[in-house]
Amino acid sequence: MDALGGDPRWSEAFPWLTRTNQDWKLRRLLEEAETRHRSSAALLRALGREELARRPEQFAAWIRFDLDEPQVARRLYEVTRDLRQVSRMGSLPAKVLDGALALAGADRGNVQILDPVTGSLKITEQRGFDAEFLDYFAVVDDDRSACGRAARERTQIVIADVNNDATFASHREIAAASAFRAVQSTPLLDRTGRLLGVVSTHYPRPRRPSERDLEIMKRYGGLAGQIMADHRSATERREEPAQPYRLATTDRCLRIPRTGRS
Repeated sequence: MDALGGDPRWSEAFPWLTRTNQDWKLRRLLEEAETRHRSSAALLRALGREELARRPEQFAAWIRFDLDEPQVARRLYEVTRDLRQVSRMGSLPAKVLDGALALAGADRGNVQILDPVTGSLKITEQRGFDAEFLDYFAVVDDDRSACGRAARERTQIVIADVNNDATFASHREIAAASAFRAVQSTPLLDRTGRLLGVVSTHYPRPRRPSERDLEIMKRYGGLAGQIMADHRSATERREEPAQPYRLATTDRCLRIPRTGRS
């Protein structure tokens, strides 16, 4: 048995770990973290806090994914590392979409950002669509499309064939005009589960991505959402006007003792 618990994929994915005896410790720490998250989820669910239980449960699933698919995890982290290197918030949606297309094996897709005032989704970046599609989905405020459902339910939505999905029926005409038959939409969530937007990838033929590929996109949606939230917070701090300096005053006059004769 090697230092990585007998899994050669860890050595291939993270070759620097094999240089020390820290690699197996890392795996043990991840396994312990997974157990703690699952225990927390079970306790919250027993207390009737289903909504709160979903977060530690999701963290546990992500850790298990890292343990079972180290090579894929490394690829995912390389993509998100590129996102962290973006210096301007305005450039981030394009990078988010590039990463999603690469991970999902798609050549068309879009990123929509949530308008906190109206609650609607607005396309801020896209690849492969014409003006007709962009005008049609410029603002989405319903839950019949995949992206609208993903936003409402805060969860990943997959439509393997738009022609067979009853809820999507009202959008089939634009889907045919835009030549796509399948779509997956993944919410972009911050650390607290707050929705920031949705990233979608589209496919020309009926298709349901594998469970592994869908899990990759879920994880990516969480990581990208966290990075977007960090950028937004940093931008807000930079743009916050400085508070004017005020000299503290009291209702008493300041008396300076006299040190000499008048």
